[in-house]
Amino acid sequence: MTDNRAVAVVGLGAVLPDANDPQAFWNNIQTGRNSISEVSDDRWRSALYYSPDHSVIDKTYSKIGAWVRTFNLDAFKWGIAIPPRVLQNMDMSQQWAIDASRQALSDYGYPQRRLDPERVAVIIGNTLAGEGHYNSTFRIRLPEYMDVLSTLPDFQALPEATRQALLQGLQGGVRSMVPDITEDTMPGELPNIIAGRVANVFNFSGPNFITDAACASSLAAIQAAVDGLLNYQYDAVLTGGVD
Repeated sequence: MTDNRAVAVVGLGAVLPDANDPQAFWNNIQTGRNSISEVSDDRWRSALYYSPDHSVIDKTYSKIGAWVRTFNLDAFKWGIAIPPRVLQNMDMSQQWAIDASRQALSDYGYPQRRLDPERVAVIIGNTLAGEGHYNSTFRIRLPEYMDVLSTLPDFQALPEATRQALLQGLQGGVRSMVPDITEDTMPGELPNIIAGRVANVFNFSGPNFITDAACASSLAAIQAAVDGLLNYQYDAVLTGGVD
């Protein structure tokens, strides 16, 4: 069945490699800018994970991609009320969604141009949340890694003081890389909180949820958003994808 009723796109926002807003992205297209490059150590250390040999297990044979490098969520400047401790534990996928939504709302003209907060939905496509849960899981399971190390015969043959120093060094190194696990950790990395966080900071109380259809997640979000508009479930919707 085909529904020919129209919906209007009234604002755009984006956070992309080498482009922190839609205009910068369009300029990159016009000038033919290539944003593909080798991964930098702040994302993952290719020396640890890369091998050109496709048959090597637990390695990747690619180290190129397009990376968001210069993003900073300046919540205070934008008047977004997010406590610093919460922001520290907030996955970048949530931060990108907030900023792209802020841009789209500003492009529309909000808050000068009115929207009824009770009639605004947030539907965002996402798969596997972001990368924060990998880090927190690494820290949570640290006792298991330390236990494996402790059971190695060569490790057990070391003097007690040396064993304790190695275990403490491993523990301290991991803890320095990953924030403390607190009550803010889980909300900071759950995928469904991406939409909820946007709804919360902009005080929208319409439906908010994510769609997960793997590589089609953002298309599923747009489909759900349009269906809701056509069925008068809300008057406006922030929709798109984040990964």
